[in-house]
Amino acid sequence: MPESDRFITLRTQLNRLKDEFLPEISPTSSYSESQLSKTAAYRVLAHAEIESYLEERAWEVVQNAKTLWDTSGKNTRTLICLLGFSDLTMDKPPDTLKKPSNVKQDNHDKRLEITEKINSAIKSFKKVIDNNHGLKEKNILALLLPIGINSNDLDPNNTWLANMNTFGQKRGLVVHKSATSYMTTQTPDPANELNIGLTQDSWNNEPLQAQRSRRNEDLRDTALPDVMRYKNPTPNPLPACGEGA
Repeated sequence: MPESDRFITLRTQLNRLKDEFLPEISPTSSYSESQLSKTAAYRVLAHAEIESYLEERAWEVVQNAKTLWDTSGKNTRTLICLLGFSDLTMDKPPDTLKKPSNVKQDNHDKRLEITEKINSAIKSFKKVIDNNHGLKEKNILALLLPIGINSNDLDPNNTWLANMNTFGQKRGLVVHKSATSYMTTQTPDPANELNIGLTQDSWNNEPLQAQRSRRNEDLRDTALPDVMRYKNPTPNPLPACGEGA
């Protein structure tokens, strides 16, 4: 399956940043001040590339699920999870189809039409993306659980998730502290930057390797890295209303 243009761009950019900012690994861990400063810069820039990638691909999954709903009425795990993790209050059915005189038409439609509820959940998720500023565990869960990623595949022992959490914490040291402070607290080590989980193999195989063997076929349009990595994965939706289980 061909990789998405966005994944190829991510990999290209990470490799470019590595070549441009990280020095040759010293067997004695001896680096100049300039090399350490470039290593810190690599950390910040690589973090921005990965963060942008996850946000854009998560949004693409949502848009694909919404298009499928709008064009064919097909439901997907993505839409179910968007509603479930939206933190929105869902109204019970109204007492009548007629709009009460004291209720605006838009508000009445939101109580009647499931599409309106879906739209509200999508708007809520877009705000999560727009306000995201990190790659720590809480940031990743806020991006991945609402698009249908199974929490069992993001447990604390997941190597990819743990690496991203560590990377996010290290990036925070650089952007929120002075150079004197983070150089004293935790001097950047170019060798460690290469081991933070940004290699091609880690992105090819993580974070949801187990997802591929799941029997729940409806997960395939949201599973990572398939959806986050490949171009136009074939969605496998849940049955639409009236089509049976």
